[in-house]
Amino acid sequence: MSENRFVIQSLHEVSHRLAIFEDDGTSGWLYLSAPDELKPIGDVWVHNRIEAPPVADIKNYFGGPPPAAAGYTEDSLRCHDPEDHSWSFAWDVTGEIVALLCDGCPIALLASFERRGWSTKLLRSGPWGNEWSNSTYFKYFPEV
Repeated sequence: MSENRFVIQSLHEVSHRLAIFEDDGTSGWLYLSAPDELKPIGDVWVHNRIEAPPVADIKNYFGGPPPAAAGYTEDSLRCHDPEDHSWSFAWDVTGEIVALLCDGCPIALLASFERRGWSTKLLRSGPWGNEWSNSTYFKYFPEV
């Protein structure tokens, strides 16, 4: 386990789903669990802490979730230290949809009925998740 590991979580009272944001020192990911379980049913990449590797090098990142590859994100979007930010979760009333906020701004979104979520730092959709969609976010969080 990396000494640079950063983890926060939130359990929804109604759905009994757990949202976990975990940064292992290489990349950060948001996970959503099944009710009353720790097993993730959905995920989305949130950020890299390292330079985005070429797609061909992603296979070298085993034993943990891989960083997003070059072309899917830009190095200017890296998060050097998640502890320098304020992180929080926003849930819809049913507990089936969760957003991760960084310094009060939505940065990632997961829904229990979608395998992959949305991330503001993805330049295009792919194996790390879907490119951010304001219309999707405001569909689930219209009051924000």
